[in-house]
Amino acid sequence: MAGFYRRLPLRRLYNARDLGGYPTRDGGTTRFGVFIRSDAPKNLTEGDLAFLKNYGVTDSIDFRGAREITAEPSCLRNVGWIRYLQSPTFNEQVAFATRGAGAGAPPVSAFVDWGAKYIEMADDCMGWVRETLEFCAAADGAVLYHCTTGKDRTGIISALLLGLADVPEEDIIADYCVSEVYLRAVYEGLRAAFLKRFPTEPVSLADPFFKTAPANMAALLAHLKDKYGGIGPYLAACGVKEVVCGQLRRRLTGV
Repeated sequence: MAGFYRRLPLRRLYNARDLGGYPTRDGGTTRFGVFIRSDAPKNLTEGDLAFLKNYGVTDSIDFRGAREITAEPSCLRNVGWIRYLQSPTFNEQVAFATRGAGAGAPPVSAFVDWGAKYIEMADDCMGWVRETLEFCAAADGAVLYHCTTGKDRTGIISALLLGLADVPEEDIIADYCVSEVYLRAVYEGLRAAFLKRFPTEPVSLADPFFKTAPANMAALLAHLKDKYGGIGPYLAACGVKEVVCGQLRRRLTGV
C-alpha cells in the first residue's frame, strides 16, 4: 500500500484509521489495507466512496444498535460492492446523543470509568466478538468496522486484532488514545445534539466520557490477561476457533 499513513484522507470520516504499520514482536509490521477502524460512515461524499473502493474495502461491520442506525444510517449499507453486517454490541445503543427525546438523560459524568465499561463489554458480549472476528477473517478485501465515534466498541475490536498480531501493548494503547484528538469536531456535534434535548444537563468536552485515556485500554488488557490468560485464551473463551485466529494473523501480518 503506497503511502505510510494510518488516518485515511476522507472528508466525512474523522476517525477512520488503518491498522497497518504497527510493529510486531517478531520484528515485522502489520499490513495496510486489511482492517480499518472508523466512526460511523454517514453522509459520505462520492469522493469518499470512490476512495474506499479504490482502497480495497469490500466489507463493513456496524456495531451500533437499531436506534442508532435508524437515526444515522450507514452509507455503506446498500452499496453494491460492500458486504454489510449489522453486529450490535448491545441490545440498546450507548451513544448518548441518539437517545430519544423522551428518554431520561444520565449525566455525562456517569460515564467516568471507560476501563470498567470495556471490561464489562468483553465479559458480557462474547458472541459479538466471535461474530465480528469470524466476519473479518472471511473477508475478501479490507474490512471497515465502526460504531458511532469509533473509539469504544471499535477500540475493543482493534485491540483484539492488534493483540492477535502480537503488537506490543504500548502500541495497542497508543492506537486507542489518538481517537480523542481526531474526534474533536464529532464531539462538538454530539454535545450540541445532546444540549438541544437536555439544555439543563451540564456537559463539557473535558468530561471523561469524551476521553481515551491510556488507563482505560490498559485496564482492559490487564483484565484479559488476569482473567483469561491473554487475548488468545480470551478469544478461545469467546468461541473463536484457532483457525479463525490464524486467518486473522495472516491477514494482518502476512505470515
